[in-house]
Amino acid sequence: MLRSSEAMGKEAGGGGDDGPGRPRSRRFRLAALIPEAVKSRLTGHIRNVAVEAKPSFPELAYRPYRPGESYVLPAPASSDPDRRKGELPIPPERLWLGYDYRQAGAEHVAKMLEVVRASGFSFDPGDRILDLGCGAGRMIRHLEDLAESCEIWGTDISAEHIFWCREHLSPPFNFATTTKVPHLPFEDRSFRLIYCGSLFTHIDDLADAWLLELQRILAPDGRLYVTIHDKHTLELFEDPRYDAVRVVRHIKSFDVYQRSKRNFGMMTLGRDHVSQVFYDIAFFAKMVRPLFDVLSVTEEAYHSQTAVLLARKGASGGSQVG
Repeated sequence: MLRSSEAMGKEAGGGGDDGPGRPRSRRFRLAALIPEAVKSRLTGHIRNVAVEAKPSFPELAYRPYRPGESYVLPAPASSDPDRRKGELPIPPERLWLGYDYRQAGAEHVAKMLEVVRASGFSFDPGDRILDLGCGAGRMIRHLEDLAESCEIWGTDISAEHIFWCREHLSPPFNFATTTKVPHLPFEDRSFRLIYCGSLFTHIDDLADAWLLELQRILAPDGRLYVTIHDKHTLELFEDPRYDAVRVVRHIKSFDVYQRSKRNFGMMTLGRDHVSQVFYDIAFFAKMVRPLFDVLSVTEEAYHSQTAVLLARKGASGGSQVG
């Protein structure tokens, strides 16, 4: 015999009212059988599950600005006509990402341009340049002279850094917040220079996919400049002068580092964007070989990191290294 949902609800304790002389509902009969200590643990567990919400999609895909909050960005300020070259604003120190913002950026750009030009590359009016993982503009700001004739973009997964750059460094540069997904919102073969300072040091599982994406947007005669941790980096870390560097102490704290530092092709310590990734240079050269020719390898081009200069496969007349 079918029973109404109302009757079933009353029987299950979902809306019925146990009046005088009525049998207690199943819910209460079951509750009476559960010891108080167990009920207390179950209640606490359910409460904890409710409080520990899962990260939102933005928090998984990139680093959102003030996640979970409404926010307002200031209206664009008019450019200062009296500003001289090299007087671009300096961000607050919390956005420096642990670098000496003023000095390191200039040194790293100077070395990059030296390496790129040594490969026979020169800039033409109308060229597009991409700083992938630009942070608060520590490197891009030193390309101000090129911005007069080239279109220069900076992208990063940190919306806070990009918003600061857009407010203070645009013009002359352009900026966009992107995600951890290996896709960039640019046309095929549209950049003649792409550089990634200390980016592939933090990309683990998706390194191949990112290289494919960078090959897609690199111009036929373009250059891709990446810096990586390699075995030479590890040799430097064994020098006592690095003992005071916080990130080096963190790297050395991993058991896998101590076990594998002398014998690995690729090694990642930690995961996601906080990982520290190391390569044997021969392993890295083999990884990029289907897509790029390796034009040069320059140790200590970016602090302890090694710079690898790449060109689209076949465009340079053949790999010169590796």
